[in-house]
Amino acid sequence: MKTAWVTGATGFWGRNVVMSLLRLDWRVVALTRSQPEDLIVWARSQNKELVWQHCDLRFLQLPELETPSALFHCAAVFDCLEIMMQVNVIAPIGIIESVLPQMQATGEGRIGIFLGQNGRIGLPNLGHFSATQGAMWTWAESQSRSLTDNVSLSLVFPPRAPSYLQGQLAEKLSKPPKLFTRPTADNLVKNVLLGHRCVGRRPILAGISTLLW
Repeated sequence: MKTAWVTGATGFWGRNVVMSLLRLDWRVVALTRSQPEDLIVWARSQNKELVWQHCDLRFLQLPELETPSALFHCAAVFDCLEIMMQVNVIAPIGIIESVLPQMQATGEGRIGIFLGQNGRIGLPNLGHFSATQGAMWTWAESQSRSLTDNVSLSLVFPPRAPSYLQGQLAEKLSKPPKLFTRPTADNLVKNVLLGHRCVGRRPILAGISTLLW
């Protein structure tokens, strides 16, 4: 059974990613500050394996765990710039760089980084969030072009969903964005595992639609 790490497993997209991986019979390690108790109960009821490992991206101290075959970074915060840089950029890069050498040594590994599709656009009142998303976006693009075919990094652009983070972002905009009320991560996870470099919405088209809207 292959193992996947998931950050932000208590958030909207993290939860969806965990459930998608479990349905595909992956063993999942949830890297979160708080224990995802309901997910653990659900996994047990389905005879799936979900393990919780305490991990606070604000003060990253990675536990000694076996290198995963896949890693999904779904965590993000909307707070002061310093915390946002740590959680949205510095910590995830640290986690990814800690597992890449072993993935490359074994010739197997999939990494998916969830990003805001408008992260590079300087929308009003979202400068700090755009700064962190833009930094992670460009780093991920560079890293994705540096890997072999059997070890891939995917930039994941999910649809707008009714998540806590989306609500915080919407409060800063003059018009609330249209949300997809029942999105799943099944296709996103599938395409990351297939090694596609860009998964989900097309960020260029999303950016154009945002500017016109």
